[in-house]
Amino acid sequence: MADKAKLAAQLKKLTELRGPVPQELKDRVAAQGKAQKAILDALKEGPKDVPTLAVATDMTAERTLWYVTGLKKYGKLQEVPGRGEYPKYELKAGEAK
Repeated sequence: MADKAKLAAQLKKLTELRGPVPQELKDRVAAQGKAQKAILDALKEGPKDVPTLAVATDMTAERTLWYVTGLKKYGKLQEVPGRGEYPKYELKAGEAK
């Protein structure tokens, strides 16, 4: 219990030194979450490639690829075996279904 109190005090001191979180950062994090959710929702319908996801989520292909790469890295997506013109991605088993 003393460790939790000590940690809370350290976090409070750090917050005071650092100051409040800038609104720009809060907005950027919110936009990232919204973009990732849009991609995951689009993949609930089945596997899609990046250009198709970009159209479905109303993002550029470059931005979509950025988020798909991150989602794949952190285990939310996986590539579908076999390849067409572009690799297709699907939700990893147990993710966001």
